[in-house]
Amino acid sequence: MSKKQTIVMLSGLAGFIIIACFVATGKELAFDTVIREWIYSLRNDVLTPILKVITYMGNWQSITALCILLLIFRQTRFRYGIPVSVGAITVTALNKIIKVIFQRPRPDVSLHLIEQGGYSFTSGHSITSMVVFGMLIYLVRRYVKDKKKANLLTVLLAIPWIFIGLSRIYMGVHFPTDVLGGWCLGLAILMILIFMEEKYTKKEMP
Repeated sequence: MSKKQTIVMLSGLAGFIIIACFVATGKELAFDTVIREWIYSLRNDVLTPILKVITYMGNWQSITALCILLLIFRQTRFRYGIPVSVGAITVTALNKIIKVIFQRPRPDVSLHLIEQGGYSFTSGHSITSMVVFGMLIYLVRRYVKDKKKANLLTVLLAIPWIFIGLSRIYMGVHFPTDVLGGWCLGLAILMILIFMEEKYTKKEMP
């Protein structure tokens, strides 16, 4: 693992540990309250349906369909399908364990704009989107030789990468620390998966 990857991985892991320690106290943090109130103030009839579509992009059904599509076609199976699918399975399993450990209740149901059950920490949508779309961006930057096409794909993939997590707060089903914790841990896992991918293929990232 390169020095840069190691620093990013350790930073993400440290961020997750710090957030997890605060969450473990069982108290709602001032950070959560301030950010939630600000995001709720943005709710309107135009933005809500857009963010619903974005949040559904992080559902397990959507991620599973994406992985299947990447695995079906020979052109994408080995370069994209397998690495992305391994990442999705890994973070899904890990997040289920974390949720059971912390058992953090979700925000009050009166705040929900969509139906959502289960525990709150960490946000499965956030950790999964960080790994899945982050890995896709890495692979696109690595394998797509046409720089204009690579840049366009990077921008398109960055939208769900960033906004799926934010949409979970907007929808009222997660606290900001759920999303931030998911991003931090997802980033650490992403660096490990990228290291494994580079080691397995024995190629340098361009």
